[in-house]
Amino acid sequence: MKPQGFNIVSLNSGDDQKTILDYAKKGGFTFPLLMHGETYAGKVGVMGYPTNYLLDAKGKVINRFIGFNESEMVAALKKSGFKL
Repeated sequence: MKPQGFNIVSLNSGDDQKTILDYAKKGGFTFPLLMHGETYAGKVGVMGYPTNYLLDAKGKVINRFIGFNESEMVAALKKSGFKL
C-alpha cells in the first residue's frame, strides 16, 4: 500500500540491536526499525506490546490497537480510505 501513502515504522524498546536486526532480516522487513524506543514509547502512551497506531497524513493518531487484531486493523485501514 506504499503507493497509497501507507508506511510502517516499528519501535522496539526491549531487545538489543542484534536481536532486532536478526528478527527483521528473518521476517524480510523493509520498513524503518527504531531501536531503544523507551522514551518515545512513554511519550505516546505505550502500555504493552504490540501497540499499533494508525496516523493520518498529518501525523494525527486516528486509531490505536493494543495487541494484534488483523481484522480490526484491516477495517480501520479501509475506513481510512486504503484499498486492500
